[in-house]
Amino acid sequence: MQEVSRDIFYQTIRNWEDVPFTQTDGYVRLQSGDDSSRVRYFLDEHIGCAAHVKRFAGLTMLMIDTECLQHKQTKPATYSRFYEALQQTGVDMIETNSRRPYEAEYEIGMRQAGFLRPVGSFSFEQTNQVDLTQPLGYNENWRRNIRQSDQSDLSLQCIGKPTDADIEDFLRLFREMCAHKHLSVPFTGKGLRILLSDPAFRLCFIVRGEERLSGIIYHHVRSHAGLLYAANGDEANRMHAGFQLYKQLLTRLAAEGVASFDMEKMAPSTHSSNAVFLFKQGIRGELLPLCGEWSWYRRGWYGVGMYFVKKYLWRKVQA
Repeated sequence: MQEVSRDIFYQTIRNWEDVPFTQTDGYVRLQSGDDSSRVRYFLDEHIGCAAHVKRFAGLTMLMIDTECLQHKQTKPATYSRFYEALQQTGVDMIETNSRRPYEAEYEIGMRQAGFLRPVGSFSFEQTNQVDLTQPLGYNENWRRNIRQSDQSDLSLQCIGKPTDADIEDFLRLFREMCAHKHLSVPFTGKGLRILLSDPAFRLCFIVRGEERLSGIIYHHVRSHAGLLYAANGDEANRMHAGFQLYKQLLTRLAAEGVASFDMEKMAPSTHSSNAVFLFKQGIRGELLPLCGEWSWYRRGWYGVGMYFVKKYLWRKVQA
């Protein structure tokens, strides 16, 4: 394994079989605040990753959001060799979160490299994957809301090259949604411009006439697509526009030959996030467990310390 430049990294993985959206240039730049000093790129013959660098209390951590694979079928020894080599890069901690469907080979490789499940999980470890090669199916709640939204003359508008005005419209819808849910907006207009400059990400709206009611940013890499951000404005709920957004988008993607769509971040719970889970579950798909979070710490007690940092300093919600 070797550390390489950003350009060499993306030239190398360009034709690999499995490049998740989390490793695309636009998404990595969004997550790093477009600060190249906060990302390191690593490659061997079969695995590669853009790793985010976190520094605090004199310690350095690499955070990896799903690695790239030259071949989808990867042996445990290939995973363990890569992650053992990462431990020699001078860092104190490595945390990974794999969004791939669970496979025993991955877990074996990670454990053989000395990685364990972290103390406390802060990510969503299942997803709803919709098969677009089959007719779309919905539960009764979705069917009822789609029937109601069909009466509102709503249409899908997909943007080829988003302008600043398009991005501002999406931000407006997202701010309206976050205000109702008492959430903060996790990106800026500049960040969205960086993201949408990458061809792996696309922006669509549901409109009524000239009025944009709902919006979605989704990732599309080869034959797979999935949700990244969705927003419903103040008028969208009254007209059930969010349901129409997914119906029309998934129908369009299926017609374009996209094989599957990932609803992402399924989080059943006893609090408000359960409503999001129930909404996403309304589209008939396959609920899949993910490989999830793994961690390595040079000293064992770092793991306990990181739990408190995430929960009480970064204020992450335990999943």
